[in-house]
Amino acid sequence: MSNLLENALEASLKTNPAKRKIKMQAYLHSGHMVLLAVENTFDGDIREKDGVFQSSKRRGEGVGIQSVRHIAEKNGGYSRFLYEDGMFFANVMLRANE
Repeated sequence: MSNLLENALEASLKTNPAKRKIKMQAYLHSGHMVLLAVENTFDGDIREKDGVFQSSKRRGEGVGIQSVRHIAEKNGGYSRFLYEDGMFFANVMLRANE
C-alpha cells in the first residue's frame, strides 16, 4: 500500500494544482479478501513495455508496481493497473490470512 500511495503522491504533485487528485479505498470483502483501490492524476507519458511499467526515476523497469504484483500473486491475489485521460488506477486484491 505504501508504494501505491508514494507513486500516487509523486505523480499528482507533477500535475496542475487545480487538477490534483488522490483517492484511496480499502475494503474487507467476505471476511477474507482485502480490496485496495488507488486512483490519482498524472501528467505526461506512462512508459510500459510488454505489460511491464518502466521506471519514471531511472532507465529500465520500475520496481514498485512489479513488487505489488508479485506480492498479490504470491498470496493468491490479483492486481490491475490502468491509465487513461490523465488518471492512473491501481486495484489490488489480497487474501486476508485467517
